[in-house]
Amino acid sequence: MRLFLWNAVLTLLVTCLSGALIPEPEVKIEVLQKPFICHRKTKGGDLMLVHYEGYLEKDGSLFHSTHKHNNGQPIWFTLGILEALKGWDQGLKGMCVGEKRKLTIPPALGYGKEGKDEKTET
Repeated sequence: MRLFLWNAVLTLLVTCLSGALIPEPEVKIEVLQKPFICHRKTKGGDLMLVHYEGYLEKDGSLFHSTHKHNNGQPIWFTLGILEALKGWDQGLKGMCVGEKRKLTIPPALGYGKEGKDEKTET
């Protein structure tokens, strides 16, 4: 029984340590425009209304734009609850109203390594 318990503890420890060694990918944030006065910064749970353009890093081609593909309308989502990309949840926290940011989102926090299949988009 002691050997079983020891193995279970050791397995749990190794599992925890191996997860700690793999770094979480991060979103690169570049502030392009900031308002003169910021009364409040965004936080989890805030309702966001955003226009965006998505470009591929490898060749700079546009893959989506709310200005072109969403009848020119911005999109709504709640920040921090995975209604949108994980990269947006990370990269849009701490913004001021009217601020513009450029986010470079790694695949693990975006659409994944293979990208988004437009045929299955809803």
